[in-house]
Amino acid sequence: MNSPSPRSSTSSDSFASGRASPINGFDSSAALIIVPDSEDSESPNGGVSFDFSSEDDDTEDESDLQLERIRDSPIPPLSSISVFLYLLAPFTKLGALLAPSADLPLNVALPAFVLFAVLSAFTRQLWYMLARYVRRADLEEIVLETFARGRGKETRRAFLRQLVRFFTGLLRVLVAALYLRFSVDLLLPYSPDVLAIPARPITTLILAAFIAPLVAARTLGSRAVIYASWASIAAYAVWFSCTAYMHAKHILVPVAESSSLGTLWHGIPAFSFTFATMSTVPLYASLKGTVSPLHPKPRRSQSFKLLSALSIAIGVAGTLPLVFFEASPKPPVCLKTTVAVLSAASLLLSVPSLVITTPQLPLPLSIRRATNFPLSKVLVYILIIILSVLPASITRVGSDLVLLLAFASTYMVPALLHIITHNFRRPLSIVIPPTTPTMSSELSPSDSANDELLQRKEHMLQRRRLGRRLVWDIGVWVLLVPVGGGGLVWAVGRMTDKW
Repeated sequence: MNSPSPRSSTSSDSFASGRASPINGFDSSAALIIVPDSEDSESPNGGVSFDFSSEDDDTEDESDLQLERIRDSPIPPLSSISVFLYLLAPFTKLGALLAPSADLPLNVALPAFVLFAVLSAFTRQLWYMLARYVRRADLEEIVLETFARGRGKETRRAFLRQLVRFFTGLLRVLVAALYLRFSVDLLLPYSPDVLAIPARPITTLILAAFIAPLVAARTLGSRAVIYASWASIAAYAVWFSCTAYMHAKHILVPVAESSSLGTLWHGIPAFSFTFATMSTVPLYASLKGTVSPLHPKPRRSQSFKLLSALSIAIGVAGTLPLVFFEASPKPPVCLKTTVAVLSAASLLLSVPSLVITTPQLPLPLSIRRATNFPLSKVLVYILIIILSVLPASITRVGSDLVLLLAFASTYMVPALLHIITHNFRRPLSIVIPPTTPTMSSELSPSDSANDELLQRKEHMLQRRRLGRRLVWDIGVWVLLVPVGGGGLVWAVGRMTDKW
């Protein structure tokens, strides 16, 4: 379902005001029309409206607009294989590495793990539906269409745009810093302690210098970044194979030890982070950008829903067995070293993609015009390095903040946007009964209005649409209130030692 269910208007006054009455029933002979709004026909501040109404058929003008908008994006038009890569990669990171050490009864761990996998698929579908409905290409535009649609709201739109960029950048910077620090934590016990200076800063600088050439890439379409992301998944796959081998041979699985994680990173909250995602809408726009107007039906599948479902299925298959493993801090030393190196490689090679997709810092225009040097990216990377070497007491609090931000952005934000868009905003499509006085010849009754068979089919279609709408409405409210709200309340209580 890509749009709200049609709403009935019983008078020309309600139609003229642009407001629709609640759903009280369906007129089987009603005609669905699109009512243009002069205030919403074009986005202020130069925004571009994308038509996502078709998976494969884009007009030449729409394709040109979409390509022009995302050409300068850090996530440019990508092949379906690359989109699949970036959809799968988040499921093979820190949350998965912590799964064997969850220390939960199986009858609790297994349902919780499956629940968050299902919720991740549900939220990805919510983002997909929101992007298609509001015809916007990124998170910023979806938020603006939700809270500041129409003209005369430029100040609010500018504030919301900066707010979205701030929290998006904050989350990516904190996750990158956590991954870099956790990689150092894994490797630090095996680094030579022959220098008088502390080993952590040296190890951090060595690892940061190792991935610096990858961070220098401009977009996720860079071959080096793509290869690094594949290498990250490969390192996780080898780590998983080693862990499964140890479990099959009744060898204790190593615990992913770190002094940098806070109180929330034990048990079920780590499962929620396993399936947290941050780039669903940009990757959808990137996939749509690969559709050429001259070749609207490419040989390779361009279905975002298929790629998303496939990535989640493989992610679950590659992480669910970890719930059954028992971890211990004292496995054989050689195996412990091997899995530590593989875990660190999996996390470290994912840092460049986080840095590349971090929004640029709001530097003065004079500085940006003075040089082509990527000053914003360099400053962001330096900030990540500094955050990764802070004292453990600070990083533990920061790691809990990372989990809370990832949880809210993945499971709560799309549900909130969906509820506001479809329940508190004027619909983009309105059903006008043919008996309603029309305002133009375009609203004339359909010739098929008196066809009894077509009326029955239309009635059945409307009932199915209503059923799907109710399912989605119930789902988003459950996601927002019991899961999201309850999870945040529990997390705050856990951080303040209330329970």
